[in-house]
Amino acid sequence: MLLLTLWNYLRGYVIILVEGYFLERFINICTHRQIFLWDIKRRNNYVMTLKVSIKGFKMLRPVARKTDSRVKIIEKRGLPFVLHRYKRRKTFAVGAVLFFIIINVLASFIWSIEVSGNKDVRSADILKQLEALGVKPGTIKYGIDVNKIANKLMLEIKELSWVSFEISGTVAKVYVEERRQPPELVDKDTPCDIVAERDGVIYSIVVKSGQEVVKKGDSVVKGQLLVSGTIENQHEPGQKWLVHSIAEVKARTWYEESSTVNLRTVDAVRTGKVINNYILLLFNKKIKLPINKSIDFQNYDKVELKKVMRIGENFIFPIGIIIEQYHENMLVEKELSVDEAKDIAKENALKKLVKIIPYDAQIINQRVTYSQGENDVITANVIIECLEDIGITKKIGGE
Repeated sequence: MLLLTLWNYLRGYVIILVEGYFLERFINICTHRQIFLWDIKRRNNYVMTLKVSIKGFKMLRPVARKTDSRVKIIEKRGLPFVLHRYKRRKTFAVGAVLFFIIINVLASFIWSIEVSGNKDVRSADILKQLEALGVKPGTIKYGIDVNKIANKLMLEIKELSWVSFEISGTVAKVYVEERRQPPELVDKDTPCDIVAERDGVIYSIVVKSGQEVVKKGDSVVKGQLLVSGTIENQHEPGQKWLVHSIAEVKARTWYEESSTVNLRTVDAVRTGKVINNYILLLFNKKIKLPINKSIDFQNYDKVELKKVMRIGENFIFPIGIIIEQYHENMLVEKELSVDEAKDIAKENALKKLVKIIPYDAQIINQRVTYSQGENDVITANVIIECLEDIGITKKIGGE
């Protein structure tokens, strides 16, 4: 069916309207004379539409005369009509050919590189290493050994355990898996103490090696000795030996942050006025267009929209445009309620605390206090109580 449709398009065909009282006779005569008709649709007893080839249409006149029917062309379709339509528009034809050639030339290069799968290893480091291996935007893609690039990339970046590199269209795609670092080995031959990493109150202490010098409930400060790697010989006073201390020292710790919010705030509200400026992207170069306008808004925010030329997902070309949208803002005074201000201040303080609390610390309590100062300022003070291992090793005799 698909081949027949393609064949009819290449030959060209017309959709015609046939009016008359003897439509069945019209079809029978066409069949007898080997005029191929298809997609015949009856509108009523006296009107029908159908498709016929260009050659067949030229043979319909005597049939229409014999059956006293009227034939009218509704639509012309197919390659012959397309060529006829544009045969006098030489400029368009030349332009179309040049465009086709340019697209094919541009499709021979890599114009975009996508990196996925990485968390700790920066994409910029992977792209830099790829550039050192000869792969970057603007590199011709033919002759690149994708397996060789993947292997070299994995050898050069030690943090990667697996790399896949492929080229699809004009896009080079890099998929990576990062190496899982083995746990740090304890050098038991190096004598060391265990000291407090931060202030806290000892919650529990389990010593596997070394001499415990604090107990549950003791308050300790940062740098204080918790477990000593120097052990005295109880049988021979004055004689000591050094060991590598190993212990788990959990302590209650506290983290504190505060944030202030004014009850009277000023919000920026968009007025609806927008100025669009345009920048042409051409082979990674930015060209400002002369149609751009100056920005005379007193207060505005800027939004950038980047659009590049692409065909499907895998053919991205180094041609595009950046639309810089400048939205005018109107400053509107707004008064918060005390409860709204408290919630905002608390949320801001918690955001600060999230950045400083260790990821493995267990939060066991939270305390929030509020105060209202001059000029209608609400202050939230947040204290987070955690349970965490505060012991770190310190080489005996070292820093």
